[in-house]
Parts: sequence; C-alpha cells; structure tokens
Amino acid sequence: MSVTLKQISEETGISISTISRVTTGCGYVAEETRQIVEDAIQRLNYSRRKPLPQVRRGNDDVVMILVGGIRSSLAAHIVEELVQELDKKQKRAFMAITNFSPERERSFLKFAEDNHFFGIISMTITETPETLSMLRNFSCPMVMVERYLPSMDSDCLRSDCYRMGFLGAEYLIENGHRKIGFIGGSRDSTITQDKKTGFMDCMQASGLELRPEWIIHVDRLIYANGIAVANQLLALEERPTALVSSNDISVSILNELISHGVRVPEDISICNCEDSQMVTHCQVPLTSMSVDFARMAVDAVKTLCRRRRQPSMPRSQLIYNPQLIERSSVQNLRAEKE
Repeated sequence: MSVTLKQISEETGISISTISRVTTGCGYVAEETRQIVEDAIQRLNYSRRKPLPQVRRGNDDVVMILVGGIRSSLAAHIVEELVQELDKKQKRAFMAITNFSPERERSFLKFAEDNHFFGIISMTITETPETLSMLRNFSCPMVMVERYLPSMDSDCLRSDCYRMGFLGAEYLIENGHRKIGFIGGSRDSTITQDKKTGFMDCMQASGLELRPEWIIHVDRLIYANGIAVANQLLALEERPTALVSSNDISVSILNELISHGVRVPEDISICNCEDSQMVTHCQVPLTSMSVDFARMAVDAVKTLCRRRRQPSMPRSQLIYNPQLIERSSVQNLRAEKE
C-alpha cells in the first residue's frame, strides 16, 4: 500500500496542507519544516506524484509588491500609491508580505519568476549571501523602493535618508538644542544606517557630544514599539532635550511621554523624519520631513516598465530630497534666552 500525506502528517505532526506544499513545490514552507518533511518522505518511502503543469499564461500583467509589513502608515501609504499607479498602467498588483524574513523574500521572488510576472516592486530586501546569489541570475524585472542593496547595482528609488538625519539634527541645533538623541530602526537597515550617519555627521560637525544612551534602536519603527522607547527615555538619569525620530513610532513616543507628565516640546522636542497624516493629527503636531511618495510611485512604475522593455539598459538610481515642515513639536531654546 502506498504511503499517503496523512501518514506523513501523523509521523511528523505537520499539517497535510504544509506537506502538500513541500511535495508539490508550490507555496512557502520554512526551511526547518521542509527538512523534517523531506526526512519523513525518505523514511516512509513516499512516492511523489508528478505535479500538474503550472499555468504560465495570464500573469504578464501582474506586478508583485514585496513588503515586509503594513503596520507602518508610511508603508501602507506607499503601497496605496503604487497600486493606484499600476492601475493606470492596467497592471494587477499582487502584494506579498514577508514579515521581514529573508527566506520568505526569496520564496516570493522565486514565485514571481517561475510564474512569469511582469515584474516586482520591492519595498523590503535583506542582504544575505543566498539572496545576492539568487538576484545575480534573476530573470524577473525588479525595482526597489525605499530599499537598496549596497553591494549590488539595481534599479532603486529612495528618499535621501542621510539628508533626513542631517537635516533633523541641524534644525534642532539651529533652535538651540545641544543634547540631542536619535531613535532608529534595525541596525541592519540601510535606511536607518543612512539616517544615523547623517545625524552623527551633523552632531560632530557642530562639536556636540554623541551620548550612547541617547541613541536607541528598535526592530521596527511602528507605533506599538514607541512605549518601550519612551520608558527607556524616562528611565535616563539625564534626558536629551530633543530627538530625531522616524515614522509612526514618533507619535507613540510623544503620546507616552505626555502621559507621564513630560511636556512636548517644552521638556523634549521631537523632529520626525517621515511626514504622514498621523503625525499631523497627534496631540502635538510633529515637525517632519516630507517626501513626494506619489511622484516616487509614478517613477517606480515607469522604471519597471522601461526595465521590462529594455532589460540591458543602465540601472536607474533616483533619490528624493526631503523638505522640512515646521509644526509644534520643537522648542526654540534660542528665543527663550533672548
């Protein structure tokens, strides 16, 4: 009697649907889980059936939008702009959420390539040897938005994050602040690295001290992570008078500080690196830096279409300058002294 998927499931404790994805090669399965199933297949001498041929037609108008997550209002906004622009070009958007997993990134990239998608717009990418090796021989056109790989030449459109970090620190210094902290995302993020480098260069050029305890990193710059950052700031023996922060976490930090009796901007000023509706409608509207993401979406789709038509054309690198929008979250200490 031939071995069934149910028997493999009973042997491994893994669901039949997951085992089916391993045996057919269709769909994402974590590498550790895949290996457990493969080992059971060998032990039980399971005979694989030949998979049905995949349908290759009908996908040449599909564009995969590869995104790490959509809990950030910035990510959601960029996705919305991209979908609207793809609609104008009569392209169907296929959103793939990776949860910032390099394995999931490669699985989705392979899926788009195997199924002959029109192309990929990637808002997330992790520089690993496996991913770099895959992309060097990748046949599906891909454009990166708000992400880039330092070691690989690729079509890329992104904000000038170095300028954001520098401009944020510069603005606070012009307003009389000398004790300035930095709130950034993952240390592995090229975007965070660029912001932090700009911030540090400005501080050093002004002869200001960079206090290690005033530089705080979190895995993701989402609203939920701001409470922990605010509590870390509250626990400091000496707090900075101002912060350069980013994205939705700035709103959460502001709200949490205020709930503990810390006044913004009188006690701590905040300069935010990304503008959004959220930062304009919080308790104290945040001074922020605005980038034209609608323009970026238009350019991203145009770049993808050109890459599709001309696979060997030179790679395109477009960088968008931030514009500072002054609101109510930064105290002018110079004015107080005068």
